[in-house]
Formats: sequence, C-alpha cells, structure tokens
Amino acid sequence: MQPSARFPWKSEYTVGNESIDEQHRTLLELAGLLHMAVAAGQGYKIIQNAFAALVKYTAEHFSDEEQFWIDAKSSAVEKHKRLHREITEELLALRFEGPYGVVFCTPNELTNWVEHRLIAHFIEEDQGVYRSLTQGAKRKRTSA
Repeated sequence: MQPSARFPWKSEYTVGNESIDEQHRTLLELAGLLHMAVAAGQGYKIIQNAFAALVKYTAEHFSDEEQFWIDAKSSAVEKHKRLHREITEELLALRFEGPYGVVFCTPNELTNWVEHRLIAHFIEEDQGVYRSLTQGAKRKRTSA
C-alpha cells in the first residue's frame, strides 16, 4: 500500500514490534482510503467496500495483537480485549442504518475516530503493554 496522505505513519506510533507496527500502518492506510472515498463523495459500493476492508482488517489485527499479548503472558490482555471491543463498536457506529438507508460517517467523524481512538490506542495502550513486556524480559535476563 502507498503511504496515506491523510493518516501518515509517524515514528511516535511505533510500539517496537515490527509485525504490530506493520499492521498499524495498514490500519492507517485503510482508514485513509475510506476517508478519501467519503470525502470525494464516492458511490455507496466504493465506500462500503472501503469500510468493510477497514472493519475486517481491524478485527484481524486485534485478534493477532491479543494473541501476541497472550503468548507473551501479558497481564494486560483482558483490559486490552475490552478496549479493542470498544474501539470496534465505535468503528461500526460510523456506519448506521438510518430512515433513508445506510449512512456513513463524515470525513471529520472518521478523522476523529482515527486520531482520538485508533492512534491514541497505539500510543497510550499498545506502547505501554509492549514496554512492560520488554522491561520484564530485561529484568529476567539481568536477574538470571
């Protein structure tokens, strides 16, 4: 995928795990594609396909990330799962069935979700969990 002009990857989003960081980049790319489709007033099928791709990849990423935290024996797994459910519910709410059919969010609503929920989650939650795991591993190595 090409870098998203709307939601570019920044080094401060890095959690320190190449696989998770790559998935985060892909989430931003898909959100950028949806933003472009909505902002340009593309047809329903194009917007629906972009939205479906973002929803599907979000679910895949969250599942992969949760499994990573489980495998790493992180104590934050249950909290992380709960946050993932909340973020997913908010994403799904950006598309709703109104009295005149399916309605999608505005570009501003999507931007707000990406910046204040998705990117904030990378920085506030994912980085913290990954840091705690790497610090725990360092402590184990130095005490051995």
